[in-house]
Formats: sequence, C-alpha cells, structure tokens
Amino acid sequence: MSGFEESDFTVKSDRTCPRCDIDLYVVERNNEFLDVCKECRGIWFDPNELDDLMGKGSPVELLIKITDSLKGEEMPCPICEKRMVTKEVYGVYVDLCEDCNGIWMDVGETEKVWEMDERSKHPFNMQPEEIDRRNFWDHFKTKYQGFEQKE
Repeated sequence: MSGFEESDFTVKSDRTCPRCDIDLYVVERNNEFLDVCKECRGIWFDPNELDDLMGKGSPVELLIKITDSLKGEEMPCPICEKRMVTKEVYGVYVDLCEDCNGIWMDVGETEKVWEMDERSKHPFNMQPEEIDRRNFWDHFKTKYQGFEQKE
C-alpha cells in the first residue's frame, strides 16, 4: 500500500497480524489509529473506523455485516482470537470478526472498496472525479483537510 512509509511503523500495537503472526503497528490517519502490519500491509479496523475512513454516510461496514459468509481462511481475530469469517463486499473479500465486529483488509483492499463505494454514489454510470484506487490516500488527505501524514 502506497499510503504507508517505513517511518510510520514506530509504535507497536498490542495486537498480532492474523496473516503474518507478527505484531501490528499503530499508524494514525485522520485522527484514526489503525493497526497495520509492517510485513503484509494489511489493516485491522475496529468498529466504525472503516466507515469513518471512507467518509460520512458510508455503508461499507453494514454491507460487510449483512452479506453471507463465504468459505475463507478463518484467520484469528487480532483482539479475541476467535476465527473470523470471510465476506464479500464490492467484489473484495474481507474478514470480519462477528464477536468484535472488527474488519481485516489485506493490502490494496481498502482502496478497492473505497473506489467501488464512490462509484456506487454515482448512479447511471456517472463517474466521480479522479477515482483511482492507487491515489486513495492522496484523495483522502485532500478530502479531509486536517489530515497530516507523518514524514
């Protein structure tokens, strides 16, 4: 994910990456403290963090919760260690802990979900300006002017 630099990984979280089984790091984005894996760049979203990141009125977390479970990897939740279920939203497979309501997204999935969420807000195939998931964090920084990326 282009939004994270090596210098972002300074504060260790008390959580473990469900994919790599190593410590996650706390990375701040727009006053949200996300748990990110330094190795695989996956992100753990506590309840409401994903919707907050996506923007006001985002239904992404609700969509994830109401979709049917799929056969998945059943990775352990970084909080309670129970097995997460795999869900599909906007063609992206994410992992949800049904006990904690946290969501694990692998590298690049946040951008893909954001792109599809933005497209869904524009009916009749009208496209919003500058939808390019490679520029997700730049767009996010512009959209929320108080955002300051650490350097």
